[in-house]
Amino acid sequence: MRIAVLSLALAGLLATGAQALACDGSEVIFEDTFEDEAGGWSHKDTVEMKDGSFIFKLPADNMQSNLNVTYTVKDADICTEAVWPQGGDLPILGAGLLFWGEDNRTYYQFGILNNGRFWIARKQDGAWLGTIAANIDTPAINTSPGASNTLRVNAQGDTLAFYINGTKVRELRGQAPRDGWRFGISGDNFDKQKEATVLFTNMKVTD
Repeated sequence: MRIAVLSLALAGLLATGAQALACDGSEVIFEDTFEDEAGGWSHKDTVEMKDGSFIFKLPADNMQSNLNVTYTVKDADICTEAVWPQGGDLPILGAGLLFWGEDNRTYYQFGILNNGRFWIARKQDGAWLGTIAANIDTPAINTSPGASNTLRVNAQGDTLAFYINGTKVRELRGQAPRDGWRFGISGDNFDKQKEATVLFTNMKVTD
């Protein structure tokens, strides 16, 4: 199992090594390449951080989220690089970027699926209140096994812009948390019988 995870991490690094995260802010607030566990993330049995990878180990039919616990922002440009697992016949998987987070039960989620669709949703007090954008097809998503995708949310005041691999896919106005907010990442496994992994190789937040 350890060898398989290491191979997956290496494949992700090879897929993303030539790319730089596209956050536009001039001041770097936070940056993590997941070389160790010191980046301020919650430690869970379903999470592993090592060798330049943040790995969600997802049970069947399961979603995991992880908000950074050490940084709070207001206006921010947040980016992350997600990598699908290697191998054929993958289940439907989701990789998400979390923003406007207050705690692990209240946040917004911008996610992509390895079938070429994206969504934007809101969670409040542990319950999903509704989907702002539901399973919208876009050619911007790289869907092949082992492929990488850059997710980006540019949050300025109450205005949001969403990007996948540099392509703007949606703009949105909403009510940002008054006293600042937290950011994070998430993984989804929609297979009802098999475990799966979703991998992230880096994250950057600028202002």
